[in-house]
Amino acid sequence: MTKLTRIAVAALAVLALLVGAGAAAATPGNGNAPDDAGPDAAGPPTDLPGPVPDFVGDIHRTIGEFLSGSIDSLGSAVSDLTPGGEESENGAESAGA
Repeated sequence: MTKLTRIAVAALAVLALLVGAGAAAATPGNGNAPDDAGPDAAGPPTDLPGPVPDFVGDIHRTIGEFLSGSIDSLGSAVSDLTPGGEESENGAESAGA
């Protein structure tokens, strides 16, 4: 096969994969909404997680600062932000209140 023919075959294969993936994504019923949900029941998925604690945003900012070089030790910076439990006798953290 010539180089041009190989390129054309590869391009057609990629095109076929893209068309197949697009058709699968557009197929109804791929989400997690109930099967009886009609067009009037459109909206976000039904199994969204609850709100995250306030310190999660601080953790994201700290990770960004670590990536930019402002923080040297990510582990200790995150440990300072997260609410920790007290050390138990076996060394594992507990969620004691």
